[in-house]
Amino acid sequence: MPRKLLVALAVYVVLAVMAWFTLDTSISVAGRDVPLRAVTLAILGVFAVRTLLHAQRERVEAGRDHGEHAG
Repeated sequence: MPRKLLVALAVYVVLAVMAWFTLDTSISVAGRDVPLRAVTLAILGVFAVRTLLHAQRERVEAGRDHGEHAG
């Protein structure tokens, strides 16, 4: 795994741990109480998945470019 990807994922983990220990409030959404911690962790999870997908796409494109130049 590239160093930049590891650093990005580590930052997401640190933010998730901070959110877990600091957020304990609920917010009202459409008349329902939603834990702010859960919303924050869900958003961080989406960003982490997007980061992984972006890294995978770059790896595939780099392999494709490498293959085109070899022929």
